Amino acid sequence: MSNAIKYNLANGWIRIHAHQTQTKLNVTIANSSKNIPASDRIFDRFYRSDPARTRKVEGIGLGLSLAREIARAHRGDLTLDSTSSGQTAFTLTLPITLHT
Repeated sequence: MSNAIKYNLANGWIRIHAHQTQTKLNVTIANSSKNIPASDRIFDRFYRSDPARTRKVEGIGLGLSLAREIARAHRGDLTLDSTSSGQTAFTLTLPITLHT
């Protein structure tokens, strides 16, 4: 969510959508943004893509890497979704464990 705020375009928008199945919970956060190339290494530790390397956006390039590792530690995942131009979306997927 903090990245959606930090990298949002001026006068942009943010959408949050949650969807539950019997086995998974999916939460998608999308925002208006500059396009992220498919080959970008945004989940690599300490990596910051060229437009983000300015001092205008603070950070050291660990947020997405850590978020993905935490999701995977809980048997889930964090992915960059394919979107239309002018927006970015990430989906967090977590398993649902039913207790009986």
